[in-house]
Amino acid sequence: KQTDDDSKENAGEEKDEGDRKDFDGPFRPQYPSVLADLGLEPGEDDGEDDVQVVAVCDVDTKMTETAKAKVDKKYSNTDCKVYANYEDLLAMEGLDAICLSTADHWHAKIGIAAAKAGVDIFGEKPFTWGLAEGRELVKAVQANKCIWQTGCWQRSLTSFRRFKSLINNKVLGEIQRWECGTPNGWGYRKHTPEGQWKDLIGKPPENIDWKAYCGPAGDVKYHPIVHPWNWRWTNDFGGGQLLDWVGHHVDIAMWSLGLDHTGPISVKGTGKKDPHPVFDVYTQYEYTGLFENGVNMEVRSDFMGTKFTGDNGWIWVNRGKLVASDDLKDTTGNPRHPLLMEVGDDFQQKIPNHYEDFIIAMRSRKPSIAAEEAAHRAASFGQLAIVAIDTDRELKWDPKAERVIGDQEQAAHPRLGSRL
Repeated sequence: KQTDDDSKENAGEEKDEGDRKDFDGPFRPQYPSVLADLGLEPGEDDGEDDVQVVAVCDVDTKMTETAKAKVDKKYSNTDCKVYANYEDLLAMEGLDAICLSTADHWHAKIGIAAAKAGVDIFGEKPFTWGLAEGRELVKAVQANKCIWQTGCWQRSLTSFRRFKSLINNKVLGEIQRWECGTPNGWGYRKHTPEGQWKDLIGKPPENIDWKAYCGPAGDVKYHPIVHPWNWRWTNDFGGGQLLDWVGHHVDIAMWSLGLDHTGPISVKGTGKKDPHPVFDVYTQYEYTGLFENGVNMEVRSDFMGTKFTGDNGWIWVNRGKLVASDDLKDTTGNPRHPLLMEVGDDFQQKIPNHYEDFIIAMRSRKPSIAAEEAAHRAASFGQLAIVAIDTDRELKWDPKAERVIGDQEQAAHPRLGSRL
């Protein structure tokens, strides 16, 4: 299941806020769904109790061997199938859904193939590596009437849902400032000592099909620190913390403001890259996105969470934290502030956790809590920010036509294109 930098171990920080079985829904799951994990990394979960994992797929045989052993142990058999090619996986009979947990550069191509195969998809964020390919993925999911759920699991936690309810209930009065904080630096995992790099560069081990790994990214020279995990810090395969986390705290802001189906009309930003022989993504950054309704959303890498400030004070939500204050000089806030009590009448204290929401959506054929259009719009905000920072100037954007206005260089930037 979750395989990115904010995996299920972190989701457990609020175990009482989204990991519940006693929800009131349209129905309870009554029969197993058949699911396959595609794109694997250490630490993955092997599924809900009412889901049968029948296959694993990865271009790294070490990953599939480990994953198969875990699945077989859960079911006390050796039935889990192993695939190296996603097309073979999608040809399985009786497959209901896949968990798409590959590096970002494969999300669009595999997601589109899965949709055309009539398979539902749990896909990791960001939605896609590039913006135009993201729109193509949205079209494929909708044309084939598939269920999509993104790993934006904060939407299923009580604190973030309460934040949204409070904003929708206008407890802050008129809002003047919209801030989002996402991580700086790299989440670097040092699995290959630097002293060994020289002898391994350009020589992928036998367990990895490096050409297949690169896929849509083209011919990228193998480096031993890139896989597993650290592909995130390269622009060939990922987009750094900026693009990785736009699907969390920025997603919460857009969701709370009803911006799931649109994008900014203007994006400005600055960024810095820490020196590194391989990693080339922004490690410090700040950018703003002006939306047509007047919201000017600030995103910075110097704090964490989503914070809105209005006439009546401010509310700040982060993982394990929801605080408010009516004093603009207060930087701490109070988790029991009266502002936090004024939720809307439709606020539900107990809902399915994120995994359960996906299974319920599969069976009801109703959209998940983190559907494809919202995921694309959040990712596109980050992609636009990268282009604005790269070109060192404001980017003007038509969110309906999804095109750059008046700047051919920005319009031709790879992040706004497709590598399908």
